[in-house]
Amino acid sequence: MGASQRRLPGGQKVTIAVASFVAVGALMAFRPAAAAGSPPPAEAPQEARQERLAAAQFIARALAPADSRRLTEHSAEEQELRRLAASLHAPGAHLENPCLERTGPFCTRTVLEPFFSALDGLRTGQTSSPVKIAAFGNSLIAGDRIVDIVREQFVRRFGDGGRGLLLIDRLAPYGPRTRTGTADGWAVHTVGELKESSWPFGLSGVVHVSNQPRARSRFSLSGESRGTLFWLDQNPGPVELRVDGHPLLQTEPRNEGQHQQADFMLPAGAKTLELIAHQRGTALQGLALDKSGPGIILDTLGVPSADASLFLRADAAMVADQLRARAPSLVLVMLGGNEVKRLQWKRSTSSQVERDLRRFLQRVTRATPNAACLVVGPVDAVLGPEATQPFQQREHLDEVIDMEREIALEEGCAFFDMFTAMGGTGAIQRFHTQGLMHEDLVHPKGRGLDVLGALLADGLLRSWEDTPRTEPSAALARAWATLLGVELLSHGAHPTPQARGVALLPGEPEGPWTAGIRRVLDTARTRGPSPGLSLAGPSSLKCATLVPRLGMAADGSGCLPVTPPPFPAGLQDPFQRGSVVGAWLLAELVRYDTLASAWQVP
Repeated sequence: MGASQRRLPGGQKVTIAVASFVAVGALMAFRPAAAAGSPPPAEAPQEARQERLAAAQFIARALAPADSRRLTEHSAEEQELRRLAASLHAPGAHLENPCLERTGPFCTRTVLEPFFSALDGLRTGQTSSPVKIAAFGNSLIAGDRIVDIVREQFVRRFGDGGRGLLLIDRLAPYGPRTRTGTADGWAVHTVGELKESSWPFGLSGVVHVSNQPRARSRFSLSGESRGTLFWLDQNPGPVELRVDGHPLLQTEPRNEGQHQQADFMLPAGAKTLELIAHQRGTALQGLALDKSGPGIILDTLGVPSADASLFLRADAAMVADQLRARAPSLVLVMLGGNEVKRLQWKRSTSSQVERDLRRFLQRVTRATPNAACLVVGPVDAVLGPEATQPFQQREHLDEVIDMEREIALEEGCAFFDMFTAMGGTGAIQRFHTQGLMHEDLVHPKGRGLDVLGALLADGLLRSWEDTPRTEPSAALARAWATLLGVELLSHGAHPTPQARGVALLPGEPEGPWTAGIRRVLDTARTRGPSPGLSLAGPSSLKCATLVPRLGMAADGSGCLPVTPPPFPAGLQDPFQRGSVVGAWLLAELVRYDTLASAWQVP
């Protein structure tokens, strides 16, 4: 780190040490600006200092993670999955959560804010109803192992809201642990079939049709208090629901050809729910079982062999109606694997894949405008056992990942790169070496799917923990104006040719204070990749900032001193104290940067 002394107008000296900082002049606009030759401002009176302290506390609360977002310790099962992921060289990945609204350089609202705010409500006890996730996908989702792990990890932290949307019967002999009960007498049709079905599809992408009189399904209950039956009013007989052997309700078909839903309440302490279709040809699209209290519900909406083009076979109005009825806080879409194969087999083109992915994403997001959206990229894809080089990566994988990311961000969704999270190129071979792949080299076995679920859950939970809580932009702008002593003119992000960071001179080893400071600096995108960040002492904080125009020396001497503000008696948590100091530090750096930049220095 270098420094130089510059004599400023009025005979005053300030020592500027070289570290790094966001090019504040490109990110913020201020009023009024100091004219060339103006002396530095006088020290603020005590009343103004207290106002600035209050503003710093408000900013710190906005930039630092809320106490309620601190993650709980990992369970024994979660720790085991983390160890397995490490042995597979699956490092996880940062979830891209784009900013929707800024105050100066700081993000005040992200794409995932509706979901994260709903989680906050569960954690703080302010939400009394379930928070729902709708997870669309291909066989990796349909198998239910990936979403089972996501469901389990979220339920452990936020409570169990019920089993969610279930299918009338299993789709295949393999798979679901959560999606169905026991059933007999049903034929299944899905959007993933080669030949397009004459049956209309709704949200689940699946229709079960009774192929014998008195076809039935039986579901175990574990505290669910309400449910919804989705059925087609198309030449059916009545459907009867029975709880613990006692009649609950019976549908009244009118043969109007419309999709219907029957809502019902379940008696307290009920153990089983049985569904009986009395006639052949009765078509059902799913059954939702929810609890009435707070907790997480994850609706699994996966269909084997499906891609975006096949999901578009479903009736758009029916999907929209049923999705609105479920009212998810997060819509999750995990597609791409089948698109990669069909591109290689010349069964589709890049333009068709892009068009269909975008149309499907628009369909589900426009039906739920108040929900957050997350796109999960495909897993590693290889040529397979019949190829000369079975573990060679499929040529269109990178193209589809880049395409999905671009579409997600353009359509207002977050993006999680599962290929990177599982270790990138060679991941399938590493999974195979440890016995975690089926012979087709496409589908991971159960424990391999559990690892993928853990990677996704960790990405979501880490993003929730790291994303600052939403604060009103106007209030945040006022706080910055008070703290800086100048007015922020712009609430938008401006282009900057060089993003720089903040460094503190070496001092004591890192501790809770510095963790809070680091958090604020990280959030502000102002810390470089590897500066030392520590405290010089309990009563003063030494810092350094770069003003590019001043032509720094490289002797490493001196820095700009910033003294932490006095803390209120009630602010005892070291992390929160550090967060306040971080906001105060940022403001001081901005003030001095702006002041020095206003002088014309040769």
